[in-house]
Amino acid sequence: MESRLDPPPMQGTVVLIGGTGDVGGRLVRLLLDHTAARILLVSRNGVGSGDRVEALRLDIAGKDAAGKLPLGATVINLTEATPPSVAVEVVRNGGSFLETSASPDFVQALRREVAVVGGPGTAVLCVGTAPGLSTLMAAELVREYEAATVDIGLELGMGRHYGRAATEWSIGALGRPYRLSGPKNHMVRPGDLRRSFAFERGSRARPALGIGFPMDGVADCSGSGAPVLVRTFVSIDPPFVTRAVGLLLRLGLGPVLSRRKRGVTRLLRRLPELGQARTRIAVEVQNPDGSVAASRHVAAGDQAEVTTAMILATIRALPASERPMPGVSTIVDHLTYSEALDDLRRLLPSMAVETWSTGVNGGRP
Repeated sequence: MESRLDPPPMQGTVVLIGGTGDVGGRLVRLLLDHTAARILLVSRNGVGSGDRVEALRLDIAGKDAAGKLPLGATVINLTEATPPSVAVEVVRNGGSFLETSASPDFVQALRREVAVVGGPGTAVLCVGTAPGLSTLMAAELVREYEAATVDIGLELGMGRHYGRAATEWSIGALGRPYRLSGPKNHMVRPGDLRRSFAFERGSRARPALGIGFPMDGVADCSGSGAPVLVRTFVSIDPPFVTRAVGLLLRLGLGPVLSRRKRGVTRLLRRLPELGQARTRIAVEVQNPDGSVAASRHVAAGDQAEVTTAMILATIRALPASERPMPGVSTIVDHLTYSEALDDLRRLLPSMAVETWSTGVNGGRP
């Protein structure tokens, strides 16, 4: 009997919007190694060609851009330059649209527009590392516990220079207020919330700063139906960088950095690499009194590599045409935390993926 981890090679066409960047290049290699799909790279320059890889020169924000994409394709969006109308057309025409954005406003706009029009296709939100793997970790804990609050911490190592788009997003996020999920649903600024996480087993806790991420797939997982407060935090390795960024936010310089994100990105990419290239995620659910009920932890390698594996894992988990899930969904509708870990280890065999939990056995059945 064929297992989920050993599916037949994927056929058809995979379209990568923004596929010439850091994550896109890695994803192309993974798709070539693990699928039989034709790969179409969409960019303004029309760069990219080779075995099963074709280039499509296209301004994705231009008029009728969606009409130039192949019908029924699996479309992976790796850039926020893509207007939500493209996702609308892909879903309306029966294709699959996977969204990797970590910007709450962008994701909510896409959700609203696809939900209004609908169609036989599927839009999958929160695909990647954070949101993505972190979403699966948090959703599983929220289901198991009557949690009042769930805190998601992500530590990023600066052991290499990440892609320009990812770095610009990180700088830009420092100036964008975001809305907390939960009973009050109020707006906060980046850095207003602060706490520490022990990202490594038995290690000292490291500082982390509150940053806005999409909460789709987590906030609505509670079995009680009560709203769950979901908070997201980012820590940078080495820790002195987190403290430096925290100081800039305290001084009110977040919007200044955000407005000048391109210049700051150019500067950062010239600086020496610091720390390690790794990804560590800690998720804690808290009782109403603030005590920690349970936690889950993942320590893995380069975030871009983890993101590419999570994208491919999601593609492979999409329902077959005879079992469609039309409209808007999230990664939680297609993968479980354990399935995601299995796929990470299978797709990235040279990467060490360590996991551990605390208090999990105390959850509800």
